[in-house]
Amino acid sequence: MYYEIEDELGNVSTIQLKDREAEHSLTVLKNGDLAPLFYLKNEEGAAITSLTGFSLSNDARSIIDLLQFKPLVLSFYCNCWGSYAPKHLAVVQKLAPQVEALGGQLLILTNESQKEIERISRKLETELPIYHDKDYNVARSYGVYSETSPIWDRIAGISEEVFTPSLFVIGKDRRIAYNFVDENFDNTPDTKAILKEVYDWKYKK
Repeated sequence: MYYEIEDELGNVSTIQLKDREAEHSLTVLKNGDLAPLFYLKNEEGAAITSLTGFSLSNDARSIIDLLQFKPLVLSFYCNCWGSYAPKHLAVVQKLAPQVEALGGQLLILTNESQKEIERISRKLETELPIYHDKDYNVARSYGVYSETSPIWDRIAGISEEVFTPSLFVIGKDRRIAYNFVDENFDNTPDTKAILKEVYDWKYKK
């Protein structure tokens, strides 16, 4: 885009302004997409995720290991969502025993520190597996975190790098069976749809 600018002496000059770099829209996983591979492991006593299979401890498990016998409900969560955070966590906590009763499993990934994870865990009525998503790598691969389209640039009250609130059901074939991504922070996951997908995957051959 070109602009003509006149200075105090009446001299006119033309400058070109570069368009703002286009924000890369998040490529959120859709139903039927193959869920990206990641690993769960312990590092110095902290439960973290990794995208590589290198230098992993013997107790590291990949998403393939998790899905070998059970479908997975995967939720991304951050305390820094403000008033939205406890609502989302309450839904996930209520969902967990129902998912387990139907033969599924639930996992929470967060960008919180290990100390904060321990604090969250103490407040929960039921024990939930919570892992730190190291460097936002898993969230990025699932399309719910982007440096070029930060949430703090769109949502009032958030001033740091965070995930987009989201939840996925992943079948035993590693395909996405249900996705919930709340870019506007104004919705909640459809628990009936989630439980239906978990139930259906349990009985699929």
